[in-house]
Amino acid sequence: MAKAIPVARWAQAGLRLKVAAMLFTCALVSLGIGTLVATYFGERALRAEVADKATRTLNADMLDLERWLDRAMYDLTTLAETNVMQDVLIADGIGEIARSLAAMRTRYREFAAFVVTDETGAVIAAEGADLSLGQDLDIDHLDQSLAGLPVVGGFDAHPGLADDSFLFSVPIRAEYDQSTVIGVLSGTIGMDRLREQLARVQIGDEAQGSERALLLRNGEGRLLYRTGSEAADEIVQRLLAAVEGVAPGEALVRDQGPDLVTSAQFPAESPFAHLELQMLSGVTEQAAFGSIAQLKRTLTLTTIFLGLTMLVFGWIASRGLTDPITAMSAAMNRLSMGARNESRTPDVAELIAPSILDRKDEIGLLARSFDGLITQLAQARARLIEQSELEIAKRNMRLDAALNNMSQGLCMYGPKGELVVHNRRFEEIYGLPSGALKPGMKIAQILEVVNRAGHATEAQDADFISLLTRRDSDRETLTHLASTGDGRSVSVSCVPMPTGGWVATFEDVTQRKRDEARIEHMAHHDALTDLPNRLLFTRRIEETLAVAARGRQHAVLYLDLDHFKAVNDLHGHPTGDELLRHVGARLRGCLRPSGVVARLGGDEFAIVESDIASGEEARKLAERIIEEITRPFEIAGHQVAIGTSIGIALYPDDGGDAQTLVKAADMALYRAKADGRNGFRFFEQEMDSSMQQRRMLERDLRLALQNDEFEVHYQPIVDMATGRVSCFEALLRWTHPERGAVSPAEFIPLAEEIGLIGEIGAWVLQRACDAAAGWPAHVRIAVNLSPAQFRSQLLLDQVAQALSQAGLDPQRLELEITESVLLRQSELVLSILKQLRGMGVRVSMDDFGTGYSSLGYLRSFPFDKIKIDRSFIRDIEKSGDALSIVRAITGLGTSLGMTTTAEGVETFEQLNQLRSEGCNEVQGFYYSPAVRLDAVPALLDGIGADHHGNTSAASNSRPKRIPA
Repeated sequence: MAKAIPVARWAQAGLRLKVAAMLFTCALVSLGIGTLVATYFGERALRAEVADKATRTLNADMLDLERWLDRAMYDLTTLAETNVMQDVLIADGIGEIARSLAAMRTRYREFAAFVVTDETGAVIAAEGADLSLGQDLDIDHLDQSLAGLPVVGGFDAHPGLADDSFLFSVPIRAEYDQSTVIGVLSGTIGMDRLREQLARVQIGDEAQGSERALLLRNGEGRLLYRTGSEAADEIVQRLLAAVEGVAPGEALVRDQGPDLVTSAQFPAESPFAHLELQMLSGVTEQAAFGSIAQLKRTLTLTTIFLGLTMLVFGWIASRGLTDPITAMSAAMNRLSMGARNESRTPDVAELIAPSILDRKDEIGLLARSFDGLITQLAQARARLIEQSELEIAKRNMRLDAALNNMSQGLCMYGPKGELVVHNRRFEEIYGLPSGALKPGMKIAQILEVVNRAGHATEAQDADFISLLTRRDSDRETLTHLASTGDGRSVSVSCVPMPTGGWVATFEDVTQRKRDEARIEHMAHHDALTDLPNRLLFTRRIEETLAVAARGRQHAVLYLDLDHFKAVNDLHGHPTGDELLRHVGARLRGCLRPSGVVARLGGDEFAIVESDIASGEEARKLAERIIEEITRPFEIAGHQVAIGTSIGIALYPDDGGDAQTLVKAADMALYRAKADGRNGFRFFEQEMDSSMQQRRMLERDLRLALQNDEFEVHYQPIVDMATGRVSCFEALLRWTHPERGAVSPAEFIPLAEEIGLIGEIGAWVLQRACDAAAGWPAHVRIAVNLSPAQFRSQLLLDQVAQALSQAGLDPQRLELEITESVLLRQSELVLSILKQLRGMGVRVSMDDFGTGYSSLGYLRSFPFDKIKIDRSFIRDIEKSGDALSIVRAITGLGTSLGMTTTAEGVETFEQLNQLRSEGCNEVQGFYYSPAVRLDAVPALLDGIGADHHGNTSAASNSRPKRIPA
């Protein structure tokens, strides 16, 4: 009876108590299992972590020992390379040797003893060792050191040197030849130094003691070190017992038993691995794992506390959960067990007894709520059906609107090839009357209707339809381009449907095809002349070579119009464009129907003439083209005269493919332009070599600035009135590491051509201003400018920056230009020149008299100086014409208030003649060639030093020459 009471009470207990009890039981079991699992695996993980940390720490200590040994080897090696060691080897007296070694031992305190042996092993000198001079030192690894290798021996006794020690030996090399070993320097590190090093090792971040011990043994199992504290004797003995029977070098990590034991040794790649040293550490159980036991106790108490907390919260939470769950479960159970008709919503009265609905408690309330819910579901179902019917109608309307407003025609076919639906756009594409197609029609019937509308089926259309109708398992999309009877193009795409049949779309692509053809034409033709462009020209060459008959030749001509830029500058670009169209027309007129002429860009044209009999035919074609192009053109009321240069390459002699032929023709054109323009040249093999040399020079020139191969030299300009240097002209020099000195006449035009002159000119300007800033205030610096530097306003910024960085007065800077600068873009050039004058910079006209020598230039811009070209000075003594020109230029400069400077003065007679003509300044080899910057002070001191206001004296004394 007593046993049945608890069962009865549990059966009668409420749901609230059951839920609370079950929650408590589940929580308690879960927490208990979790605690046990966490404790077990956590303890294992913590023990593994502690052991791993001990291993890492010991490996780090082993690494420190390796570094200590490596430092000792480094110090000994460094000592062997010093002059002190050389002195020891060559010292005359025993006292000098002893003093040197004593000084070495004082500096390198790690070593207990030093000994120096010669190449035979005989002792030359010793310090701290009981060895006599001349004694043979019998050490095995001395031979390795004599072979040039630093060696360290195992920890052992070395008679005469030390009892227990490491012996380091390094070669001593001859000062005159590092490959010759003339002796060996050996040093020992004794037991006391080893103990001091290892006594500092901490185990687990704490010093060695009663709970932590350290051992070091060699490969023979010999104990080299143990923790020296007496308090550590017990753990040392256990540690020795733990490693008994374990071979040195064998990895060891143990955490069973009373201690945690770990070991470490040098890695195999260590230079000291051959010493076979093994370091072992031991930590007591309490010191290593004492925190784990405390953690287990904490987890157990936490589990008990959480279990009690879950019991309280379970009881409280069950009150809010059990009542509604009980009521809802009964109602849902009865509702789910009733029979249901899918065509209507069931009545609650059929599922729940009326007595339940009349109840006043929660169950009755829930039942009545379900009654209202079922009524709402019935009404919602009716509304849903009505909305679905409306939605279907809307979708049908949208589908009809989409089909009939598509830009593409559409036909949907069933699995048997019958028409299901089509849109109006299909009828519009083929011009079919409304209602001509009916659902259910076969493809053959539809084709008959289309044919009657005037769109006959072509052979390729019939093949496509046949492929479409007989395909069964092939479910890929098919496409076809059909043509209508009125010449339009229709793109047809047939996409299979998963349920069988397919959907065919029809798009009128007539305009797209026309646009594509127009784009294709534009991509391969020049927009201005409608001639083939470079891409199409290359393709035409390839096509010509592909069908070339054996023994037949083909010619590729490259043309460049001469003086075309002048036409643009004089008459404007519209006239230039019209000229290019006329040139294209004349070129077409010079060719046979099979010939191709193309415009490659700018004023460059190219021609390919196929099947020529010989090179003579190509020559005649070139002469005919030159004759046609040189005839004046009538354009917009102007007569325009130009010329052309032509390069010719022949197939197969000059190349077997398009790229090679084009390259050869281009090189021939380059040579034709270099020979004087308005002519032609056939390709020759040496042109390729010349072009390669030019490309190599271009490559070297691009590297010269960054490799600091340029240098600025300075040539003095002497004032005739004072006889002293008034200015230096900055002249660029290039010394190539392989070519040697490269002439400015060779690399300056190339720099202008490839666009490097701006960067080089800015560099020269900055260097020249920096140099002039250190000269006397009356000495100016002259810098030459290239016409290419006047193409933009960037020159003004470069000049301002150079003056600012050097701190140079703008009036001390002279910029020299030639007449060619004014010939191009005169308005821009004059604007830049005036702005330079506004900055205070002086401007000079260089090489005056060799070009146009237009007085209009002197009038349009008031130059500060005119420089007479050296060609007139050279002939001044033997040519009356040259003297007259010099006299005229000097007089012109005097009347315009401009300084005149004569270039190229080399003799005393020339100097006197120029003085008598009133020339203000002279420059030339008579005084000095261009010199490096470090020779400038000597020129400033030497030229005119004996003048002292006496012009005659200065005239009769030749200045001291300064080497360039």
